[in-house]
Amino acid sequence: MAWYLVFWRNRSTATVVPAASASQARSRAQRQQKKGYGVIVAARRANPQDSQLIRRGVWVRRRRDGSSPQFGSARSKARARRQRSQGLLKVSS
Repeated sequence: MAWYLVFWRNRSTATVVPAASASQARSRAQRQQKKGYGVIVAARRANPQDSQLIRRGVWVRRRRDGSSPQFGSARSKARARRQRSQGLLKVSS
């Protein structure tokens, strides 16, 4: 049994479910669906890093594009924090 991340249309975080296949993960997540989540847009198998977090009981944050704010170097995390605190990204012309 593997861990799957099920993504919803109107929700930024995924639902984590143990399942043997993506279709089983979708049906199990459907039971946990709450009003306002929207429809399921994707069900992806959790990678080894995510599985480790799940086993430790840590909330997994994973974007739909596959990237994660939880992993990366300290420098890249600090840069992302600075960009968020500035409010918007500066574009040079």
